[in-house]
Amino acid sequence: MTLRHLLIFIQVYENQSITKAAQKMHIAQPSISLAIKEMENYYSVQFFDRMNRKIFPTIAAKQFYEYAVHIISLFSEMEKGIKNWEEEGMIRIGSSMTIGHYVLPHVVQLLKKKYPNLKIKMFVYNSETLEKLIIENKIDFALVETHLQNENIIQIPFMSDYLSTIVCLNHPLLFKNDLQLADLLDYPFLMREQGSSVYNLVNSIFVSHQYSIEFAMESSSTQAIVRSVEAGLGISTLPFMLVKDAIEEKRVKEIFVSELNIKRSYHIIYHKNKYLSSLSKDFFEICLDYGKQHEFL
Repeated sequence: MTLRHLLIFIQVYENQSITKAAQKMHIAQPSISLAIKEMENYYSVQFFDRMNRKIFPTIAAKQFYEYAVHIISLFSEMEKGIKNWEEEGMIRIGSSMTIGHYVLPHVVQLLKKKYPNLKIKMFVYNSETLEKLIIENKIDFALVETHLQNENIIQIPFMSDYLSTIVCLNHPLLFKNDLQLADLLDYPFLMREQGSSVYNLVNSIFVSHQYSIEFAMESSSTQAIVRSVEAGLGISTLPFMLVKDAIEEKRVKEIFVSELNIKRSYHIIYHKNKYLSSLSKDFFEICLDYGKQHEFL
């Protein structure tokens, strides 16, 4: 099995088309088909189902793809040479929305201070997208707000926070004692976008208590949500670090709902097959030190 086989497999998998893979690689279509057949014979497994002149990746193909992209990535790093990689190379860091606003800029600033010539690319997406980018080796590391259920990803906790439920300054819930989750159902609930860790967690809490909730607002903009709460358009549950300033500036107030008062750990994530250079370890140390100094619990 050669690197050429892996490169062909990756193109076929990503395009789900032998024709498109052939066009992109400037290789004759029969040669692409032969390479895939050779791989299937070599591993005694079928990577693609062929139906109606289309191909569909099997479960085995998905697993093999994850290995293939990392093998090619490691080979590419070797080819470029790593002699001065720590000082003059590139690191690709992903981050969830929350961490991207309040943590990532400070971490990158500290990393840049230690490695002035290092090129740093940042990607801010929700946790589901970041997990996919890690698996596909399109980013090196990511900082996320949730614990992922993926055996191919290493997760290192580096910071703690909790979910805070906020209302406007004269909201009726401020005058009610011993608030329960059911008390919130009478008011419009404003939430982060689907796919975000906060959306998934809050929605699962309502579902686990057998409550059906339809969010009145879904937005990737935390500022838009906080402003809407401030205007009395609804209530929201968000990471405390996102609403801390609004609470301290007395634009909104925090209420205590035991079911939603969830403590969370933020994690550094990376693929289990990732080569960890001294730069990587310095990045981990910077994140851990920052987390210790900025705990919100």
